[in-house]
Amino acid sequence: MITPASTVNDEPSSFAYGDQIYEPRNYKEEYHGDVTLRYALAMSLNNATVKVAEQVGYDKVADLAKSAGIASVKATPAMALGSYDASPVDMAGAYTAFANNGVRLSPILLRSVRNAKGDVIANYNTDQRPVMDPRVAYVMTNMMEGVINNGLGFSAVRGRGFAPPAAGKTGSSKDGWFAGYTSNLLCIVWVGYDDYNDLHLTGAQTAGPVWAEFMKKAAALPQYSDMKAFQQPSGVVDVELDKATNRLATPTCPDDYVSAFVAGTEPRETCDEQSGVKGFFSKLFGSGDKSATPANPAQGVNGQNPADAQDPKKKKGFFGKIAGIFKDDKSSAPVSKPPDSGQTPPH
Repeated sequence: MITPASTVNDEPSSFAYGDQIYEPRNYKEEYHGDVTLRYALAMSLNNATVKVAEQVGYDKVADLAKSAGIASVKATPAMALGSYDASPVDMAGAYTAFANNGVRLSPILLRSVRNAKGDVIANYNTDQRPVMDPRVAYVMTNMMEGVINNGLGFSAVRGRGFAPPAAGKTGSSKDGWFAGYTSNLLCIVWVGYDDYNDLHLTGAQTAGPVWAEFMKKAAALPQYSDMKAFQQPSGVVDVELDKATNRLATPTCPDDYVSAFVAGTEPRETCDEQSGVKGFFSKLFGSGDKSATPANPAQGVNGQNPADAQDPKKKKGFFGKIAGIFKDDKSSAPVSKPPDSGQTPPH
């Protein structure tokens, strides 16, 4: 069973598939050791991400990606880091599965065609297809809220004054991406050269600010102004976890954060059931937070400033960070650990 509090070792690794070996590397060859999946997503740790995809099964990850509309994906380790091409429209359709309770909405470019008198010649409606358990979709949204609230997306979004509840993910290789959504609006931003020359900038530096400015303008419009907290479906529970051990928080370890879990998968042991190990487990904190934004907006978890972290080079693609389902990222905005890592897998 894999949950946001599950741990995986982020270290240099080799992955065999067929007769080939894939050796992803983190940005600046920096590795974080044992980390939670929540933290690996927030900080875009490549080796940890591929290991999670390996545990899940590359074929299962690829099948989900294809169900969400990413047709080019193949069941390889590099897929976990988003090494297969997807257009912004493809990505918008795929992200609707997270934003719409597990139901994918096919993007359409026209709602209707009318003649000069205004008579309808043809109407077009989006197709809807369930691709994901709504509970899982919400847990992923909750994890991607962490990316924005105290992960690599903090400086690009919260640091630019966009305050409503939002979930998202940065990404970059030679180009820059930001995919994110609120309760009523989804937006995908791509920044790059049409000949795919290297921007030498990251998604947090390029696409993230564009996303934030667009969403701020949208939030000022009547049809999008009511950006609410994401609605939690039945079968999901919020649990307070100790930051040091990622076990259930108690009065003896009050430094905690809140994370969503599918009911029945949440941690059962308390933080004080294994005393003396907090120093070791402190690196496992999954970048959760008790509130939608840090207590001090200028600070991230444990007093670190996400605005200090840029988002250096990362890899291209889409499905990687979320248990092998989203575009990887190579940023360096610390949450509660050392600088982030990233890597550029084959495209």
